[in-house]
Amino acid sequence: MKKTIILIVLILFGFTLQAQQDDWGIVGRSNWLNGWSSFNPVGKEYPQTTKILTGNISSDLTLTNLETYNLVGEVYVTNNAKLTIEPGTIIRASSSEYSAIIITKGSKLIAEGQVVNPIVFTSDKPTNERKPGDWGGIFILGGAPINTYGNVARIESEIPSNFRVGGGELSTDSSGSIKNVRIEFAGRGKDRYETYDALTLVGVGSGTILESIQVSLSSGNSYRFIGGNPKATKLVSFRSKSSDFNFTQGTIANIENGLALRNPFFSSSTNFRGVTVKPFDNKDMTDLTKPATNVSLNNFTIVNEVDGQSATQGLIKEAIYVNKDCLFTFKNSIVSGFDSALLLNENIEVSDPNLTKIKLQRVFINNCKKNIVSEIGGITNDDLESYYAQPSFANRYSKTKSEDLFVDANNQRTPDFRLKIGSIN
Repeated sequence: MKKTIILIVLILFGFTLQAQQDDWGIVGRSNWLNGWSSFNPVGKEYPQTTKILTGNISSDLTLTNLETYNLVGEVYVTNNAKLTIEPGTIIRASSSEYSAIIITKGSKLIAEGQVVNPIVFTSDKPTNERKPGDWGGIFILGGAPINTYGNVARIESEIPSNFRVGGGELSTDSSGSIKNVRIEFAGRGKDRYETYDALTLVGVGSGTILESIQVSLSSGNSYRFIGGNPKATKLVSFRSKSSDFNFTQGTIANIENGLALRNPFFSSSTNFRGVTVKPFDNKDMTDLTKPATNVSLNNFTIVNEVDGQSATQGLIKEAIYVNKDCLFTFKNSIVSGFDSALLLNENIEVSDPNLTKIKLQRVFINNCKKNIVSEIGGITNDDLESYYAQPSFANRYSKTKSEDLFVDANNQRTPDFRLKIGSIN
C-alpha cells in the first residue's frame, strides 16, 4: 500500500512538472484562472437585476449576493465609509447613462470574491449585445504619494472637488481589498467621444489588496495607475481596446503574475500596448523633484492571441512602451507575437546610464518581428539588441507557436498560459 501511495505521488508530481516550466511567465502549480475568470463575457448569462444601486454611500453598506444590482449613474462612497460586497454578487451597470463606482479618499472597497464565487461588475445588456464602453468603471482614490504639486490628482466629475481627489503622504495607505473580481465592458467616458479606464487607481497605497482581478473588453485602459505605491498579484487583462497596464505620475508599482491577452481585431489603432510607462500626464502639474514612475513587473505573460499577426497585418504593435525619465524592471517574463517586444521613446538616448534604468532580466521574447527597438531607429536598434543580449541578463529569443509554448493556449473557456516544460531550451 505504501509503495502504491508513493508511486501515485510521484506520478502526480511528475505531471505537475511536465505541465509547467516554473519560473518564466505566469506561474502556479495549477492554472489559477480556473473558477473565477471568464473568457466569453459577451455570451455569459447573468441574472436579472433586483435592486438599484445609486447615489452617495456615506455610511458602511454591504451588498448581498441574494440581490443582483443595477448600478445607475455615479455612485460615490464617501465619509470614510466602507462598501462591502459579498462573494458571488453581480453588479450590472446601466448602459443608458454614464455609470461608475468611485471610492473616495479615506473610504474603502471590500470586494473579496471566492475562486468558485467571484464578484462581477458587468454591463446590463443581454448576452451577445454587450460591448466595450457600455459603462464607466471603478475609481479608487487613495492617500499614497503622487509626483504632482500638492501631491494630489483629480478625476473628472461634477461633484465637490474634495470627493474626487486622490493622493497623500502615506505609501502604505489602504483603500480596501479586491480579490477574485471581474470587471467587464467598462471604459465609457461621460462624453460620447471620451473613454475612461476600467479600473483607475489614484494614489493607491501598498496596504490595498489587489489579487485575482480580470478586466475584459474595456474601451479604455484595463488598469490605470496614477501615482501611489500599489502591490498586486494575478492581474489579467483580456482584449483591451487601449493599453492593458498604464502607469504614470510617479507610480511605484510592484506587480507579480500578470497576464495580458491582446487581439489584433479588438485593439484601437494607435498608441496602445500591453504595458505603457510614463513619467506624467501633465508636465506643468508635475513636481520633477519627487520620485519618478518606477514599475517592477515579475512573471508577466503578454501575448498576441493570433499567431503571426504583427503590426503589418493587424493592430498589434509593440508589447511594452517606456517613456523617458521612468524606471522599469521586467523579469522572468514572456512576450509573444508582437511587432516588437519593447519600444523606447525617442527621447531616451541609447547609453548605459539610460539603459540601466530599463532592466530586462530573464525575458523570453517569442515570435516578435523585432525584439527591442527605439523610436530613434537606425543603428540604435543594433546597439539595443547587443546590450540586452548580454549573458548576464539571460534573455532568450524564439519563434514558437503558442500551442507549443503554453500549456493550453487555445482553450476557449479557461486558457492556460503557463509555460510548457521544455519549451524554452
